[in-house]
Amino acid sequence: MKRLSIRHILAALGVLLLSLVPLVIDTPYILGIFVTTFYIGCCTLAWSILGGLTGQISLGHAGFMGLGSYISAILLNNLGMSPWISMIISFVVVGLIAAILLSPCFVLSGAYFTLVTIAFTEAFRNLFINWEYAGGGQGILIPLKKSGIVTMRWVSKVPYYYISLIMVILFFAILVWIDRSKLGYALKTIREDEDTAHAVGINSFKYKFIATFISAGMIAVVGVFYANYIGYINPDLFKNSNSLNYLMPAIIGGIGSVAGPLLGAGILTPLSEWLNSALSAISGLNLVVYAAIVIAVILFRPNGIMGWFNRSNLKKAINKKLDAIDEKLFKRGKEA
Repeated sequence: MKRLSIRHILAALGVLLLSLVPLVIDTPYILGIFVTTFYIGCCTLAWSILGGLTGQISLGHAGFMGLGSYISAILLNNLGMSPWISMIISFVVVGLIAAILLSPCFVLSGAYFTLVTIAFTEAFRNLFINWEYAGGGQGILIPLKKSGIVTMRWVSKVPYYYISLIMVILFFAILVWIDRSKLGYALKTIREDEDTAHAVGINSFKYKFIATFISAGMIAVVGVFYANYIGYINPDLFKNSNSLNYLMPAIIGGIGSVAGPLLGAGILTPLSEWLNSALSAISGLNLVVYAAIVIAVILFRPNGIMGWFNRSNLKKAINKKLDAIDEKLFKRGKEA
């Protein structure tokens, strides 16, 4: 059994501090920023399984999230089905739809694969705009008939805070597990050199299918949460610009790293909210400043923040310090 380390203690303290936030902050606006940061972080972590580990850059994840949202809204409004059950259904159904639709395109790479995912998302958007059963262009309103854990509907943001916090911890744990598993090593080998992967017996089609299934299924689960959190959805969910919101944190944090997407979401989402508030007097200025910051990070840190950190002396110094504390604590444990 792996012994407890100072890194585990620090991670547990971080989770504990985050769990205490609603006890000291009761402003709905601030809690809303936390909830948005958590679910955007979930989307980016889900995207990273296909885009980060496998190297298949998708701009179609807005479509998969939108499908999850619509499945939940339709099942809840028409059949009274709990969103918790919809999460399981959405994971399986959307995961399969994405994997089956994209599987003929696995031979494509780079910009060609990205263009295909954009086309699928636009096709979904047009489908739902013209589908009257799904509300057409007006979308679907999810009324607050009965609040509670079964319906996942509350007036307060606090329950949504804890659900989104649990989701982001779970998604991060899944990404860590995949990254360190046989599946993760296969995906990373495919990303680095697909010919080499074939040479060592890795079936790239099979692993890309699995990665697409998990990645799309996970973001569909976030879509179920989003539909019930916002209470209203429409075909704008399928806009390709939404996919950029899930991709940008990974770029800024560091594509291919495990912690990078989460770090990027933790920086970009509050930054975007703050710019919207601080620069609201001049229309569009917030987007200009936001774009300038993103471009600056990409220019000076092309591998993202974690890409730079992993190669820096700062990481070596921090690791050395943590190892020293770890060793000290371990010795104290033995003496006790």
